[in-house]
Amino acid sequence: MPSDLDAIVVGAGLAGLRAARDLADAGRRVLVLEARERVGGRAFSARLDGRVVELGGSWFVHDHAQVRAELARYGLPERVFPPLVHARWQTGGELRRGLPVPWDELGALEATLVRVRADAHAHAEGDEAIGVPSALAYIEAVAPTPAIRDFMLGWWQLMGGASPAEGAVTDMLLSIAGHGGLTGLLTCLSHGPADGWSGLAEALAGASGVELRLAAEVRSIADADGRVTCTLASGETVTARAAIVAVPINCLPAIAFDPPLPPRTAEAAGANAGTAVKVVLLARGVQPHGLAVGHAPHLPLHWWYVDDEVDGLVRITGFGWRVDGFDPSDPAHVARALAGYLPEAELVEHATHDWVADPHSRGTWLTAPAGDPGRVSADRFAPHGQIAFAGSDVALEHAGWFEGALVRGAAAARHVVAPVPA
Repeated sequence: MPSDLDAIVVGAGLAGLRAARDLADAGRRVLVLEARERVGGRAFSARLDGRVVELGGSWFVHDHAQVRAELARYGLPERVFPPLVHARWQTGGELRRGLPVPWDELGALEATLVRVRADAHAHAEGDEAIGVPSALAYIEAVAPTPAIRDFMLGWWQLMGGASPAEGAVTDMLLSIAGHGGLTGLLTCLSHGPADGWSGLAEALAGASGVELRLAAEVRSIADADGRVTCTLASGETVTARAAIVAVPINCLPAIAFDPPLPPRTAEAAGANAGTAVKVVLLARGVQPHGLAVGHAPHLPLHWWYVDDEVDGLVRITGFGWRVDGFDPSDPAHVARALAGYLPEAELVEHATHDWVADPHSRGTWLTAPAGDPGRVSADRFAPHGQIAFAGSDVALEHAGWFEGALVRGAAAARHVVAPVPA
């Protein structure tokens, strides 16, 4: 192990790699320790029939300037997704095309959406109480019919990464306010790296001056006498003048900190409620460029994005929340879930990754817990001692997005170069 390090970065997701690259550019010697045998963290691209699919995060939106700058820096192409041309809805026990609810419920749907939009803006302007309840409790309070309730539960899946009973409605309301209204986030999901997010992670990892060690799981971090010492699962130690901890917040309880984390930070560690299920697949017989949304008790996936077609195979992404009895790795389970929204589809192959069981993520994108959304507030992760934090979970802006990861990684690097007094 190097003995003259300026900084150790724990975690080789986009935040950690951005921090390491920036430190190297500033002339600092930095070592990245990554528990996995790959870089990227929750940026994880795979291929189905030679086509890129994202097992982790998929999209970025038009105002994510840091993502665009990093893609341009490394000459990586950006993909612009075409507009959607069809939609269907699983609501009120029926699969509908066209309107998401029965004709005579349109007025009630309009009234519900008007209220949701007003609540979203009130919450964004400082009314914190609106965002505290679970998404389920909020939806049941505002949705007057079963069909509208199912529509809203499907819409929650677009913005929330957990069961609506476990995730606070703040995530849905702030997404609506922050992306141009009720359909703003949907229409913003039109950009992605053409070669996959893993390609960007690999480009960052390959930047000049970045030293990287894979399969190096950090078990403890000690901060004493102006030095930080990381002890690995192997028993090896490495020391530097500072450290940047860039792991998901649900992984923090598995690291022993000495001295212990500040109380507000410790309270947030492990509090991400994100437990989304994601499958990506190729199917025959489906019209490309569409959307299917809704809710039914027997269907474990609630939001389907129907992408492009190549040689008769359509690329599709499905999202849901964890339910007993559904195994997203089982093709038969996925085919049944798909048939509830796209009965004409023939599943050819699919892929998934269990981010909750993965010991190096222990959850999906940041979702605030119902009843206590402030528990995952980014201000709980200010630097202390010689340790700074980074990652999309702790981003002050664009939390849960790769944009937030890049911004927070850059901020952590700046803090190491020129610490800001507490």
